[in-house]
Amino acid sequence: MSKMGQGLIEAMQEVLDYSEGKTELRTTRLNVTPVRGAFSAEEIKNIRKKLDMTQSVFAIVIGVSKKTVESWESGRYTPDGAARRLISVLQQDPEFPERYDILRRA
Repeated sequence: MSKMGQGLIEAMQEVLDYSEGKTELRTTRLNVTPVRGAFSAEEIKNIRKKLDMTQSVFAIVIGVSKKTVESWESGRYTPDGAARRLISVLQQDPEFPERYDILRRA
C-alpha cells in the first residue's frame, strides 16, 4: 500500500476513534500578525535606501520587476500580499537577505 493510502487509513481511524469518544482531536493554535497596511511611496524608497540597494537589486530581493519598484516609489501602485509582507520583514530586519543567502555583499 502507498504512503498516501496508509495515511488515509490512519486518518479515518482517528475520525472513527474520535466519533466513538476514544480520543481527543489534536489542535494547534497560531497567532499570525496581520500584514501591515499600505506603504507610501516615500516609505518604500526610504526602506530601499536604508538597505543600500538599487531599485534593481531591491526588485530581485522582493521578487518583482524593477518597473514594479519604480511604480511603487512613484506612488502609482502600492505593494500587496507577499511583497508587502516581505518589505515589512526587510524594514524590521535589514540583515534578512544576507542571513538567508538571498544577497551577498562583496
